[in-house]
Amino acid sequence: MTEKRTVRVNDVELAYVDEGEGEPVILLHGFPDSSYLWRHQIPALVEGGFRVIAPDLRGFGDSGKPQEAAAYGMQTIVNDVVALTLHLGVKRPHLVGHDWGAAIAWMYAFLMPRRLDHLVVMSVGHPGVFATPSLEQRAASWYMLFYQFPGVSEELLRRNGWRLFKEIMGREGDHDRYLRDLARPGALTAGLNWYRANRSPEAELRPARPFPPVYAPTLGIWGAGDKALLEEGMAASGKYVKGPWRYERIEDAGHWLPLDAPDEVNKLLLGFLGTERPAHQERRPRRRL
Repeated sequence: MTEKRTVRVNDVELAYVDEGEGEPVILLHGFPDSSYLWRHQIPALVEGGFRVIAPDLRGFGDSGKPQEAAAYGMQTIVNDVVALTLHLGVKRPHLVGHDWGAAIAWMYAFLMPRRLDHLVVMSVGHPGVFATPSLEQRAASWYMLFYQFPGVSEELLRRNGWRLFKEIMGREGDHDRYLRDLARPGALTAGLNWYRANRSPEAELRPARPFPPVYAPTLGIWGAGDKALLEEGMAASGKYVKGPWRYERIEDAGHWLPLDAPDEVNKLLLGFLGTERPAHQERRPRRRL
C-alpha cells in the first residue's frame, strides 16, 4: 500500500489511501480497524481497473481522535465521507463497508442516494433489522452494552495486559495490531465512542424513523462463523432494498471477512461492482416514429 495522505474535514484530520485509476471505490472499515483492513482488496481492485480510496475513519488509525462521544454520530461520519469525496473530486462512488463501515455505508445510501453507484455491506445488515434484534442477537452483542460506561470500560479492557479485550477479540482479525493501535493516546476512548454515540440503550426508546429505501444495487456478505452478528441481520436486509439485491454467505469465514476470505471477497467485489445497472442511470426516452 502507498503512503497515506491527509485532509482536514469537519474539524478532524482524516488519513486515507488513494490508489489506481477508473471508477472510484471507497472502502470503509469498522472497529477496531483502519484502512489496513483492506490490504488484500486494494491491489485486487486496482488491478481490476478501479480507483480505490480507503480512509482511516475518525477515531481510528492515523486519523484524528476526538474524545467526546458526540463527535461520533452516524451523520457526522457520513459527512466526513462526503467531504472526502468532494475533496477528491469523486461524484458517485461505489461504497464498500465492513462492521461499523457497513453501518456508515447504509446511512450514506439513505442520505446521499444520488452520490452512490453500487453498495456492498459486510457483516452488518440494514439498521431496520437491527432496530428490533432477537434475544439471540442481543446476547451476541453483549459487548455493546459493556462499552457504554466511560472510563470503566477503558480501565477493564486494559487491565492485566488487556486480558479482557483479548478474550473478547479471540484470535480474530488483526488482534495483535489492535493492541498497538488502541494503545495510542485517546484511541481506545475514540473507538468506544462509536458505540456510545450510536448504540446506547436510550437509543431504543426513541421513536423509530422510517428508513428510505435503497435504490442502489446492493450486495450483502456474511460469514457463517461470525460470533458477533447473526445471519438474520443480513439475510433480512433485502426487504429494505428496492434496487437489485444479492446476498452471499461465506461458509469458511468469521466476522472479519476481508481477512478470513480475501480471495472470495475480492471475487465477489470484482464480479459485482459495475455489473448491475446503477441506480442513478436514467432510462432514455423512446424515440417517436
